[in-house]
Amino acid sequence: MKDLKGKVSAITGAASGIGRALALNLAAEGCHVAIADVNEAGLSETADKIRSSGVRVTTHTVDVANRE
Repeated sequence: MKDLKGKVSAITGAASGIGRALALNLAAEGCHVAIADVNEAGLSETADKIRSSGVRVTTHTVDVANRE
């Protein structure tokens, strides 16, 4: 696999399921993450778990299904 340490990824649907798992796995590889979801509580939980890995994380409450 490519070295992801220090890279940045943007992940939608990160409050649960596959999006959360992807965000956690990327963070474990040293990748900084920008995570987004409509579920603020779930997004916050994901961010808290990521912060313990020592990478930067930003959260964005957004509905990617809504163009506006």
